[in-house]
Amino acid sequence: MKNIVLMTAVVAGLLVGTTSGALAKPFELPDAKPIVTIDLPNAWSPEEIDKGAQATSPDASIYVAFEVQNLKNLENAIVEGVKFFAESGVKIDPKSQKKTEAKVNGFDVVDLGWDGVDKDGPTKVSLSIIILSETKVGMLSYWGSPAGEKKYALQLKAIAESIQSLGR
Repeated sequence: MKNIVLMTAVVAGLLVGTTSGALAKPFELPDAKPIVTIDLPNAWSPEEIDKGAQATSPDASIYVAFEVQNLKNLENAIVEGVKFFAESGVKIDPKSQKKTEAKVNGFDVVDLGWDGVDKDGPTKVSLSIIILSETKVGMLSYWGSPAGEKKYALQLKAIAESIQSLGR
C-alpha cells in the first residue's frame, strides 16, 4: 500500500512539474546579453522577434509583444511605443490616455492605456515601459478587443508579472 501511495505521489509530482513548465515559454532577452526574462503562454504560439518576443491569444483577440530597447529618455520610449502601434494598424485616441506608475518585481513601471481602433474594430491598447537599467527599458505592449482584454485579463497580468531580472 505504501508503494502505491508513494508511486502515485511521484507520478502526480512529475505531471504537475511538466504541466506547469509547459504552460509558458520563457524568453531571455535581449539575445546577445540577456538581462531579463519573460514568460508567454504556450497556447498563444509565442515566438522570438528581433529585439524580443511576441504572441497572439488562441482566438486572435489579443496581440502581445515585449522588446528590450535602449533608453534615451522616457518620452522617447513612449513615442516609439505609439509609433509601433501606428505601424501595426492601430489608431489610438490620445484623449483616452490613462497613465499610472507602479513597481513590478522591483522594476519601476510606467503604464499607459488607450482606447483605439484597428482593422477588427474597437481596441484596448496598453504600453508598459519597464525600467530595466540606466540604459535599457522593456516595452510590454498589447492591443485587442475589449472582450479579449476581459477574457485574458489573468493571462495578461501573469505575463507582466513574469518579467524578472536575470541579475547578470
